[in-house]
Amino acid sequence: MQPIGYLVQQHGVKLSRPVKAYDRWVKRIPDMYRIYILKEKKTHLSPENDPYCLATVKHFRSLVPMAQEVRKPIFELTPADGAIGSHAAAVQDVYSDFDILARKIIERIKTAERTVRPESRSSAKTK
Repeated sequence: MQPIGYLVQQHGVKLSRPVKAYDRWVKRIPDMYRIYILKEKKTHLSPENDPYCLATVKHFRSLVPMAQEVRKPIFELTPADGAIGSHAAAVQDVYSDFDILARKIIERIKTAERTVRPESRSSAKTK
């Protein structure tokens, strides 16, 4: 298995600033990813500047329980499911965000496959 990156969930906002406790944990992710997953040294990057951060996923708030209720992905919610008004606009944003993320994941996988040595691929097939 070859890691391709990580996701960060957008924090809740209190008085138009991130909740401090959450922000402290998020800031640790780039270095912890490098140390414990990649076995590299610290870089002191923030997720916004870290090339391994695939995306910051928005906190979808009320769309999540709505999608769970109708057993659909968030980006497939319709007005019949209750996604009306600002919810309908949020569904379109979710679709766009997930599309961008999926394309980024596909590109990272393709890049990772190109960097795997041919001899390691053939030995993996024989196991």
